Amino acid sequence: MKAKQTIEKEIFQISEADKRNLLEVVEDIKKVLTTPTISEDEIRRLENSITTITSIKDNHLWRLLRAAKQNHMLN
Repeated sequence: MKAKQTIEKEIFQISEADKRNLLEVVEDIKKVLTTPTISEDEIRRLENSITTITSIKDNHLWRLLRAAKQNHMLN
């Protein structure tokens, strides 16, 4: 059986892939901010950013739910 600290660390830790995806989102938002007009490309960038962030959020939410179903006490 895993210790509570190990379980919490695994649940709340952001993976390297998630970090890369978030950094790409930041770069895409910076590109949109520096563009003087909003075009179809910028809309697509923003939509992809929303999808990426939603996906990361959902993955972490499912981690929490799976841990809760296993009766782990989380803060």
